[in-house]
Amino acid sequence: MGTARMSGPRIAIIGAGFSGLLTAVQLSRHRPDAHLWLIEKRPRFAEGAAYGTREADHVLNVRLGNMSAFPDDPDHLSRWLATQPHWSAQGAFITRGDYGRYLRAILAEALEGPRSRLKLVHDEVTDLTRHAQGWKLGFGSGSELVADIAVLALGNLEPARPAGLDQAVIEQGRYVADPWRGACALDEATRRVLLIGSSLTMVDVALSLAAPGRRFFALSRRGLAPRAHKAVDLPPISTPYAGSPLAVLGKARRAAFVSEWRAVTDDLRRSARALWRGWSRRERSQFLRHLRPIWDVHRHRLAPSVARRMQAMIAAGELSVEAGRIMRIEMAEQKVLVTWKPRGAARTTTRKVDVVINCTGPLADLSASRIPLIRNLVQAGLARADPDGLGLDVDDGCRVRSGAGLGQADLYAVGPMTRGAFWEVTSVPDIRVQAAEVAQEIGRACA
Repeated sequence: MGTARMSGPRIAIIGAGFSGLLTAVQLSRHRPDAHLWLIEKRPRFAEGAAYGTREADHVLNVRLGNMSAFPDDPDHLSRWLATQPHWSAQGAFITRGDYGRYLRAILAEALEGPRSRLKLVHDEVTDLTRHAQGWKLGFGSGSELVADIAVLALGNLEPARPAGLDQAVIEQGRYVADPWRGACALDEATRRVLLIGSSLTMVDVALSLAAPGRRFFALSRRGLAPRAHKAVDLPPISTPYAGSPLAVLGKARRAAFVSEWRAVTDDLRRSARALWRGWSRRERSQFLRHLRPIWDVHRHRLAPSVARRMQAMIAAGELSVEAGRIMRIEMAEQKVLVTWKPRGAARTTTRKVDVVINCTGPLADLSASRIPLIRNLVQAGLARADPDGLGLDVDDGCRVRSGAGLGQADLYAVGPMTRGAFWEVTSVPDIRVQAAEVAQEIGRACA
């Protein structure tokens, strides 16, 4: 790739899922003179892990009306759907595959503009180092690229390896490390499946792989499954929240006696970022340890149709959700033997399954990541984990803090890996705002 000096800032966006795509599009608006590279290692741009699915049962868990890619144009998605001859919805929730098509259409429009300076690079960035002219990006293919500014839009890190997992289970092909990043097809002989985790990913996997005679056993520390959206949208309420996590929980519970709990959760969500940023380290730790699982199942809800499917599987004995802590996962007589301690029990119990699928969600510990770029940035002191261990440490402007704690004016991060600073930055309504803000911040930095 050429590295000759160009007029206008050179900006590399590493990752072309929702976070990277919207950052690139917003940058093209704020800095039309910028040369933009949108870099993706996956086969397809603009989808990420979330929207590449083609399963009809994989629907968005946010209503259509709040899924426009642009915060200043809430009807953008609805207008696009009106031009499409074929799309699917279950109530107010469209399929994730259709949303992926929407994002690809946004990318196509950005590329086809008469003054577009956006280029796509299909490769993996394995290294990012300081350069006399900014940053030098090293690719898995051996190519290099020089940019003035780099933006990390890496999405979620891979799930953590479960405790007690024996290497033999992996070697015999009985363990799926991440259902979204690798093949997750089961042969007809697979009858019993352990799903580690009980969140939205667990539900998606169970619905996708359901088959006659197949049984799923979902295990998580609390055994809490996601709640369902109301079939109709609820009128918003407004309650001021302040204080410690326990004080906020108490106020939310009292509010739920008066208003529908979903409306209370949505109201609380609007205050979540300010609450998070106002809490001390100790208070954040209390929330993460004790209240996060409760928050997650109420905050990240299922579309009503998906919730009905999940409940039908539970009623039919095809899916069970239990609480406990895994002790060991090992091979035994051509089966996978799972040993766990049920929540509140003194003794362990065991169960034999055919396959184990990790549905726990993103890894938080950067030092344990297998992604070469993350490892290299941390080792070089160009990035560090946030104090709460949720992702990258960034300042208020999403500038990545170095190992010494200094925000770097030419290195930014967007998306879920910044949750340590902002907490609520894992879904479209939040990320689309952050992408616009980061583009404005970069525009000012380039001025």
